Amino acid sequence: MQEFNNIVYVLDGESNTLSLSFVQAINLAKTNQANLTLLKIHPDVKAAGFLNLTDDDFKAKVLAHEKDILNETVSSLDKMLNATVEVRFGKKYVEVIRAVQEKKYDLVIKETEGVDWLDRIFGSDDMHLLRKCPCPVWLMKKNKKSENKDKHIIAAIDFSYEFESDSRESNYELNQTILELSSLLALSEMATLHVVNAYDVPHAGFIGLWVDQPDKVEKDLFEHEYKKCRQQMNIMMEALKQKLGDETFQFLSPKIHILQGAPDRELPKLASDLEADLLVMGTVGRSGVAGVIIGNTAETILSQIKCSVLAVKPDGFLSPISVSTIK
Repeated sequence: MQEFNNIVYVLDGESNTLSLSFVQAINLAKTNQANLTLLKIHPDVKAAGFLNLTDDDFKAKVLAHEKDILNETVSSLDKMLNATVEVRFGKKYVEVIRAVQEKKYDLVIKETEGVDWLDRIFGSDDMHLLRKCPCPVWLMKKNKKSENKDKHIIAAIDFSYEFESDSRESNYELNQTILELSSLLALSEMATLHVVNAYDVPHAGFIGLWVDQPDKVEKDLFEHEYKKCRQQMNIMMEALKQKLGDETFQFLSPKIHILQGAPDRELPKLASDLEADLLVMGTVGRSGVAGVIIGNTAETILSQIKCSVLAVKPDGFLSPISVSTIK
């Protein structure tokens, strides 16, 4: 069963250790008995001439000061929590990815840069992390709904594949990871889990050019596609039940949604209708090749949703950012 063992929480420019996202990161670390690192990244700085300090000495003093502040925060946390701090200089998304590679973090948690996804541009640190970070990235919204509201988590699974080189096996494994992570979070958050697949038959509208009964044939095409998705969904649910065990699976009771229509239209609509708290989705990148893309459909979905997102990479994804990348 997929779980988290080594979590890193990325602090923003201002100390946000009292934020709801930080509290959620602590609770997740406790639930998983995972290590938690507080990571703060400063832009590169240079010493002012009147200080008579080299740039390296100046950075060392800033690092020591920041670590002292963060260590005070850590010392105030639950003693059962294994928490550490790290402070770095550089470009935020680059240093986060380097830290993931060096320390083998299995989850990055970060608050989104804007109140609304539409407020941030595709060149932001958030989008760079979604595209390039090798481990799952959880971008949390700052504006959470009331705690007394029911929580809803959406696991978006995809039975298609974007590149010819993508295999059904790797696609199945990515879906399995999405289901396991979303189940883990739904159980720990006491949330309702919605497992969603959206299917479309883009060529169905042109069928009238070649057949005498286009409406019937179009209906048959969609029914055939639905049955395929239903069959694959059943396989995924049975595999999840085997992972969780019958009792836990029954307690979780995932809600199944097989939606007819384009995923980039249907998923945001469902997330809005449910007032979803979190969307867990896969990102697309060629395994074994350093990649920077997450797929057109995924990016279109991200530009529309208003909830937090946990983005999962396929096995074998290689980040274009490496420890040796020139700063």
